[in-house]
Amino acid sequence: MSALTAAVIGLRMGGGHANIYNNLSEYKLAGLCDIDEAVAQEASAKYGGVPYYADYKKMLDEIKPDVVCVATPNTLHCEMTLEAAARDSTKGIYCEKPIAVNMREARAMRDACEAKNIPLCIGHQRRMSAPYITMRDAIVNGLIGEVYLIRGICAGDFLSDGTHTVDSLMYLNGDHPAEWVLGQIYRGPFASEEEQKENRYAYNGKRFGHNTERGAISNIMFSNGVRAETVTGDQMLMKGRWYQDIEVFGSKGRLWRNNDQSEPPVMINTTGEWVNLPFSVEDEKNYGLKAAHGLFAKTVCSGAKHPMDMETAMKGFDIVMGVYESARLNARVGFPLAQEEFPLDLMLKERGEF
Repeated sequence: MSALTAAVIGLRMGGGHANIYNNLSEYKLAGLCDIDEAVAQEASAKYGGVPYYADYKKMLDEIKPDVVCVATPNTLHCEMTLEAAARDSTKGIYCEKPIAVNMREARAMRDACEAKNIPLCIGHQRRMSAPYITMRDAIVNGLIGEVYLIRGICAGDFLSDGTHTVDSLMYLNGDHPAEWVLGQIYRGPFASEEEQKENRYAYNGKRFGHNTERGAISNIMFSNGVRAETVTGDQMLMKGRWYQDIEVFGSKGRLWRNNDQSEPPVMINTTGEWVNLPFSVEDEKNYGLKAAHGLFAKTVCSGAKHPMDMETAMKGFDIVMGVYESARLNARVGFPLAQEEFPLDLMLKERGEF
């Protein structure tokens, strides 16, 4: 397999992707783009003078990359994916999570790529990381018995960060589709101007170009009878738990990954005491983002199924949008979700706050 030329749009989030492309033999890093030209120029110098741009359309037209990585703010994912899909040179698109900011955009991205047989992968790389593979293997092998509940706790807004939590819950539950969701969000108050100056994470009602909430909770019923719970933003305040804290409850015990940097990475409790659960993979350094891009090269070249493909990602995005729609309607909602727009925008319009 000859190396695929790859271009990255958005270098703050996309820096890690550029590094992967530069170091995997399956790819040749061919183009870098960021609206902050200084950032693009710095990245170009880091990678030996790779061509850099401030205009992503110009880069797509001139570089004609085989693979396009979209790693920009959430509101730009749809536009840029559609532009990439419109180029005859594009063979694959890797888009950061979340897919978009509403179901209409997500479906447009899916349909455009399917029409041209372009694989579209969404950046939920945790499902390809050693800790989560180890947790899934433990479930499949019956180490904690029959799973009945999975709980995810996460800082940040539900669309930007909770999408990772939802994908992890889905993966650990074998990607069974959701039947319904019941959700609620908490919107305000906003942080003061002084707090916002001092802390870039201070809540101001918006993030990555779209409206956000201060906290959210949800209850999800999957088709195999397993329940899931999510707690995000301000609502996740639990001592010692912060980002992507995942716990799985089974009839014979529990699994727990405390957060992305937890040590030990995965714990198991079948006796009343938490102990380390060794990885079930050979070399954890070859998993996660590296594995995601490595397999995507095979997907592009041979059609190999990717665990982060659009079909799987859409199941999770349905749930994410469903939580917002449930909060808007103050009702339990089923799937597939009928609402095409971002329910939080609709909620704010109905309140006269948009």
